[in-house]
Amino acid sequence: MKQRLLTCVLLLMLAVMPVAARADVVGPGQKPPEPAAETVAFAELYGGDFVKFDPTYMGALEGPVETALWLYPGVAEPLRTFTVENYPADHLSPCYVDSVGNFWGYTGYIYGNRFVWICLSDPTGTGVEPDQAVIDQVEERAAELEAADRIQIVLAVVLVAAVVAVTVVLILKLRRRARRSA
Repeated sequence: MKQRLLTCVLLLMLAVMPVAARADVVGPGQKPPEPAAETVAFAELYGGDFVKFDPTYMGALEGPVETALWLYPGVAEPLRTFTVENYPADHLSPCYVDSVGNFWGYTGYIYGNRFVWICLSDPTGTGVEPDQAVIDQVEERAAELEAADRIQIVLAVVLVAAVVAVTVVLILKLRRRARRSA
């Protein structure tokens, strides 16, 4: 009886614990990093408008090119700017054409930077104007995604706390039975 009860509690804990596991650094058995909520929101809202890479922009990042990295097309300011040298632009995928005709490419990783967009029409980003309609939509959706993440975290904490409480109660019951029989 004790072994079956303990086995059930352990199996319940194993089922609940992975829900709460999050990792920013990939290690064995860990979840890889994820893009910012704004990047995910942009992909959800505008993913139907993504296009294939246009070979016209193949040489956009050849030679040393001062390149601006963006969280998503249309955002007000770039995340950072650095020099890119002979990066194969055709590795940027998916691609997107914004409302003014700028051609953008997405990459999950470029020289230590994760989940960024590059405007291949204007890699320096000097002529890129923010699109307030896009910003408003993306920020609203990102807030919804972050709220959903918080709810998941709270739910995971509640479930873990419930497992701990049930385990404590079962241990106390088992101790009482052991004292009575002794």
